[in-house]
Amino acid sequence: MSSSQQSLADQIRQSETTRRWVETTLSTDERVLARITDGIYRQPASALRELISNAYDADATEVIILTDAPRFSEIAVRDNGRGLSPEILEHLILHIGGSPKRSDYGKFLGVAAPDNSTKSPGGRTLIGKLGIGLFSVAQFTHHFLIITKTAGDKYRTVADITLGLMEGQTQRTTVNEDGRSGFTTGHARIWREHAEDVESQGTEIKLLDLLPRTRAELASEDIWTRVASETDDPQAKATTPPRLHIGRMTTPQGDVLDHQPQLPWTEADSPDERFCKFVGAVRASADTHTGSVDLETLCDHYLQTLWTLALAAPLEYFQVHPFDLRKEDGLSFFELENAPRGQATNLPISGSETARKSLKLQAPDGTFGQPFKVFIDGMRLRRPILYLGLPRTANALQTPLLFVGRHQQHFEGKPRVLSGGSLSFEAYLFWAPKIVPKQHQGVVLRVGNASGSLFDRTFMGYQIQEQQRTRQLTAEIFVHEGLDDALNLDRESFNYAHPHYQYLVKWLHSALRQFANKHKELGAALHAERVAAHGLEVRTGIDDSVAKALKERGVEDVPKVVLADVSTLDEAGGLRSEGAVVLRRDVVLPPSGARRGTRLERDRRHTAGSKAMALAQLLHGWGLMDTLTYGEQEKLIRDILEIMMVEAK
Repeated sequence: MSSSQQSLADQIRQSETTRRWVETTLSTDERVLARITDGIYRQPASALRELISNAYDADATEVIILTDAPRFSEIAVRDNGRGLSPEILEHLILHIGGSPKRSDYGKFLGVAAPDNSTKSPGGRTLIGKLGIGLFSVAQFTHHFLIITKTAGDKYRTVADITLGLMEGQTQRTTVNEDGRSGFTTGHARIWREHAEDVESQGTEIKLLDLLPRTRAELASEDIWTRVASETDDPQAKATTPPRLHIGRMTTPQGDVLDHQPQLPWTEADSPDERFCKFVGAVRASADTHTGSVDLETLCDHYLQTLWTLALAAPLEYFQVHPFDLRKEDGLSFFELENAPRGQATNLPISGSETARKSLKLQAPDGTFGQPFKVFIDGMRLRRPILYLGLPRTANALQTPLLFVGRHQQHFEGKPRVLSGGSLSFEAYLFWAPKIVPKQHQGVVLRVGNASGSLFDRTFMGYQIQEQQRTRQLTAEIFVHEGLDDALNLDRESFNYAHPHYQYLVKWLHSALRQFANKHKELGAALHAERVAAHGLEVRTGIDDSVAKALKERGVEDVPKVVLADVSTLDEAGGLRSEGAVVLRRDVVLPPSGARRGTRLERDRRHTAGSKAMALAQLLHGWGLMDTLTYGEQEKLIRDILEIMMVEAK
């Protein structure tokens, strides 16, 4: 068989003996080419996220990213996953955008479980798109290396890939195996090298010759340029540099820092300590700033990239998974109903019990099965959503609230083409007086415990004016089954018309209404308690003042005064026979123009009643009421109260 008739995988394996690389062109689906050209991954974090997702799908337990910060001359992403065989690499290069994942061919290649094309060989729910994700690096560079090895292989495979046309090369149209038209969009040189450790496995992606715009983005050149220009112009409004940053090089290739790094960790700190101090610095900024903590002003672009990656990847939570929070952590728990007009109900759990145990929730803290860790420049990332130790505010309600829900919808009676199949998910809404940072205000959808999008502050288009409450909410929806088909190619947005997305919108908006109703109810109850406590405090103070005043008069026995809800003097007479000073409430208390049912009016009448009784005690103690009829006594106290209330306005 001639080399032209051999498969690319066979030619790659043949390089073990020929010691010569195999040259080939990259073929891309027309639709995918258009999207990559448009830049479907617009931020560095998006491209790195895709490489992390591919490592996760390859059953890696560890990913190490080195960015050469703050120079950013090249970036390396290394994992200990299953690696790419020559056959997988052939499919990858010749079918960019034609991912074998979630297909029977994926089972054949070994990138999916033998019995389930939606799972990795190790049982993880697949989250990446091998056909597109790897080539997300086009937003970083047009030149990169793939160095990969599978366990038991005596050789590693190296692919040197250049995106775009080579000098003198013209664009060629090809026809893929499925009949779709494609384009030549790059060039690859591939060879095999002898490996000492036969049982080792994994893949390393080296991004070489980073594009100027990518280096400028990661190095926050826009910020530093603005700072420098405004320093030179005394009339310009000064731009404050980020409080946390990695510094700035005098030149991208240089070794001299123009601005020294301002970081909360040191070189001696461990990977876990670095991340802990990073999150701690973000949290601590809430104690020194009255407004919301904003990552865009607190951190440079590089640190924002780290935070975004930590939110997106299927990682352990920094503190604790929300489903594993306990009552003894100082929270109140509620269960959301799935009915359109449902009401949130108290979730009765003991001090050490969790919502996960009570409701048998499944969303994992981290990943399914094996652990999954991501390290970047010596820092271990974890999901940095804070639930404990958040700052207090002037809110009457201070106790954080956790609303938990779950649902499974099979769309019985509807064909799959209309329903999208079954949908299963779990979710929570976490309320606290202040969410830190403000980028965590909103809801994020996670498919397979990973997310391509950040928090949606509109809560999927919630129209009710609950701006104050929604600024105090962070929420996640963990989709266990379904929704994957609604993900757009960039995995950062959804097809809003997909039935699964539409169903989640309705469910979330119902959950938000349940939360708002319960929050109002709790606030009203707390206010009533505080009013009662305040009233008791006021009454105690008035009683002490009356007792002191009468004691100075020589009166030790303070008269008993009762405000009675009776309409006639005869009815009051029965109470007076028991020795009390009786005042008819409706006669003594001055009327108000406000609606009687309002909270303010209730408070006013409560205070007025306490003062009326105190006046009666003082006047009786001084003997000034003895010559007055009961009706005259009531009229006198009412007149004094009316004057006092006018003065209080």
